[in-house]
Amino acid sequence: MKIRRFLFIILLFGAINLNAQQQKYIRHRVRWMETLYSIARKYKANPKDIAILNNLTTGEVSRGQILLIPDPDSPKAEDIQTLPKDTVAVPDQFQPIKERIPPCRDYIPSGTYRPVVSLILPLSENVSSPGFLEFYQGVLLAVEKIKNQGMQVVLQVFDWNEQSADELLSGERLGRSDLIIGPVYSNEIGSTLAYFRHSGTKIVSPLDGNAEVWVNSSPDLFQIQPALTAQQQSLLKYLEPHYASIWIISEEGEEIVSRGIRTLLDNNLVPYRNFSYDVLQGREVTEVLRELLGSNPRNQVIIASQNEAFVSDAIRNLHLLTAYDSIPVELFGLSRWRSFETLDLTALHQLQVILPVTAYVDYSDSAVRQFVQHYRGLFHSEPSQFAFQGYDVAYYFMYALNRYGKHFEDCLENLQLPLLQTKISFLKKSGKGGYSNISTRIIRYRPDFTVELLP
Repeated sequence: MKIRRFLFIILLFGAINLNAQQQKYIRHRVRWMETLYSIARKYKANPKDIAILNNLTTGEVSRGQILLIPDPDSPKAEDIQTLPKDTVAVPDQFQPIKERIPPCRDYIPSGTYRPVVSLILPLSENVSSPGFLEFYQGVLLAVEKIKNQGMQVVLQVFDWNEQSADELLSGERLGRSDLIIGPVYSNEIGSTLAYFRHSGTKIVSPLDGNAEVWVNSSPDLFQIQPALTAQQQSLLKYLEPHYASIWIISEEGEEIVSRGIRTLLDNNLVPYRNFSYDVLQGREVTEVLRELLGSNPRNQVIIASQNEAFVSDAIRNLHLLTAYDSIPVELFGLSRWRSFETLDLTALHQLQVILPVTAYVDYSDSAVRQFVQHYRGLFHSEPSQFAFQGYDVAYYFMYALNRYGKHFEDCLENLQLPLLQTKISFLKKSGKGGYSNISTRIIRYRPDFTVELLP
């Protein structure tokens, strides 16, 4: 009797093992608007089994996420082609293999790896916004350089306006991307992040500084345009509190830019004094500033505003003091000033204004001159800031993928590339956050009407 029971147990275990070897799973990539329950219905599976198999503690799934689905029919290899296009059969006893990522100094690029980079731009708007076409042209020159250096890349280009966002973002071609540059605007970046959440695809915001709002919650996002706080931080090394009186001039009631600068100076123990006024006060402000600044041998003044009308008025007042009363003023501003059209250019140069800028082209640089000549030869026009930006962004990330693979974010400190107009140095946000560029370039307006790039 004992022998019979023993044989039965052996046969039972053998049958279970044979069944496990024959059992297959289906791998499903979650599409937009799908839920755990709709996926379970699609494959006639139990949602609880799917949740347990994929360690779904909350039952929520995200677009791009890969799920293993128990397949009760265990299809043969020849039957796999009949499965829906989002599914692939994989063997049972699936054990996710942890990919060993070697240290950056030991990483050896694979000769067969061809990273897929996708570019999303509103190209059909190029009549009214030609900058996007020029950005694309800059990207093409970056691809050419990458290939000339013996590296590989597959570039896919998509027009954001050619089809609906849902069709574009859920498409199979875009889903193959290792990295996506674009879309352009902050709200479009948000939509793209929602589609590719948990997919591991890197998303690059190349132009819109407002996309910074997504960085804290998006681990695969790379924000190129430095945030306002990074611009303010870059001015610190040019302040000399031991030798100058430092002033913050702000618009009365403004509590965004001025508060950020005050907090920055407080945190770095830099003493300063505040002066705020309403732009409607007019010329009476000049007299007040004369009393405040006139007795100091040296004044370093930060105009903490991005309001064009206020900045223009403050510069006018300070220029009057230097021109007619010889009161020493060293003036500091913010990057957005360069887009203001009403600022007095003569005043900017005579005050020798220092600005942090997100991009600056030094035409005396040999690499810049070579790029300009090549661009002229190919496109019969002058490269704009958009063209330089397209080249810098594409070259940086294509080089990163080729040099360090798809996990290049672990090696960012090693990526010190000479770019044309942009400095890139990423800072990772919180554990669940992405990467913000914190590097700016600092320029100074000179009295001879030239612009100097400061170290």
